[in-house]
Amino acid sequence: MSPTLTWTRARRIALRSQGMGRARRSDPPTPATSRRALARTLERTHMLQIDSVSVFARAHHLPVFTRTGRWDPAILESAVRPGPRRTLRESFAHEATYAVPEVHRQLAFRRRATSERDWSVLREIATSSPHLFPRIREVLADIGPASATAVTQHLGDTERGEGWGWRRTSTQWAVEYLFRTGELDCVGRSGQFERLYSLETAEDAPPEPEIAIRELVGRAARSLGIAEIASIADYFRLRRREIAPAVEHLVAQGELEEVVVGHPAGDRTMLLHREAPAPAPLDVAALVSPFDPIVFHRPRLSHLFDVEYRIGIYTPAAKRTTGYYALLFLLGDLIPARVDLKADRVRGVLEVRGAYKEPLPHLPERRRPEDCAVTEALAGELRRAADWQGLAGIEVLTGPGTGELSDALEAALRG
Repeated sequence: MSPTLTWTRARRIALRSQGMGRARRSDPPTPATSRRALARTLERTHMLQIDSVSVFARAHHLPVFTRTGRWDPAILESAVRPGPRRTLRESFAHEATYAVPEVHRQLAFRRRATSERDWSVLREIATSSPHLFPRIREVLADIGPASATAVTQHLGDTERGEGWGWRRTSTQWAVEYLFRTGELDCVGRSGQFERLYSLETAEDAPPEPEIAIRELVGRAARSLGIAEIASIADYFRLRRREIAPAVEHLVAQGELEEVVVGHPAGDRTMLLHREAPAPAPLDVAALVSPFDPIVFHRPRLSHLFDVEYRIGIYTPAAKRTTGYYALLFLLGDLIPARVDLKADRVRGVLEVRGAYKEPLPHLPERRRPEDCAVTEALAGELRRAADWQGLAGIEVLTGPGTGELSDALEAALRG
């Protein structure tokens, strides 16, 4: 018979496995403290999902702030730069991510599979421009690191596809293909957030796919602490049937154990990692990006935290219910609210465009924190966030559409 855990204990294990619960910095960061903050986060997450939206802060900057407090994201630029101190590689681990080198290496089988896939646009390019791929390699050897746009301009390729969406030139398609198949390395981003490519250098032979998947599943399970198999698969965007043999092996080895988590809607069977931390209560109040590993598998967010989340950036403005890019607010082991933030850097103000109360439909009322406790804690976290982003003031919009907590939050910040 499988051991049982309460819903609360499962949430605490999940959060502590992701590095939550330790003290966060509030004083100005130094390069050394920022490097330690990044390393401490990657030790738990193994990656940072990349997103270009910077309405408040980029998604790959937030997980470090969530776990460690104030840090300098400029450290990322040196972390991805080739050399002996490189600690990150841009990869397709969970979408586009900055991944630790070991994960990048373990994902070599995916890059190889990409090279064997039939890209119809590349068949057309290979027929019409057979010398394009060698020319791209020559250009990058000559002018690299360079963006796909720079390579395109260097080759005089100006013909874009018709229609809307990804209207790339043949050169841009070819560069993207070479990167996804591992022939090119991304060594940073430009001021316009374009990838900067260089030729890939030789690296040690990667593990066989079966071994790589087993290692990735072990990493994912350890990072999650306790999880359903679908969440373990999602961590590195693997398929459930692809990881099933690795999960069976890890269960047989005692690295994973089946447990039953009690839930008001019905018990759920999950896998507990043998190194999962103890489910001690957490004294934490932190903003969480929608692309943070804590929450980026939406079924896990629903099952463990009772939160249904759909990001507003892909929803027409008239249909948005909680703003454009709302961040979740973690308080203890619950997510009782979310806030829609915008950094107005011209005025030096953090705008709170909405503060919304999470319904938490399965959470007993006695367990829900009082609204005043939520807004007081949220006000403190917003002050930390504004300081981190170099913003001198905070403004809360109130009135229709700004959420149930906006008036109370504005009062808490005034107080």
